[in-house]
Amino acid sequence: MKKTILSQLKKLRALNFLFLTVAGIINAVGVTMFLAPVKLYDSGISGTSILLSQVTPENFTLSVFLLILNIPFFLLGFKKQGAVFTANQDGK
Repeated sequence: MKKTILSQLKKLRALNFLFLTVAGIINAVGVTMFLAPVKLYDSGISGTSILLSQVTPENFTLSVFLLILNIPFFLLGFKKQGAVFTANQDGK
């Protein structure tokens, strides 16, 4: 029997959200301060976002592309693994 999303969300811990937020901030600082200004392309979503932000008009910033390109992966992980696994770093 499938667990409801609400029962899965009750298992989440605030500390995991804090760590995920800190990791996201560190990644954002690294990409925007070190990689993007020198036009150095990273692999994966970060590199694709840098490339797209440089070849499109200025209205489409690096942040917009990072958000847009990561949404499908978040939704896929949420669908396949559930809310607890998607938000928890240790998968417990």
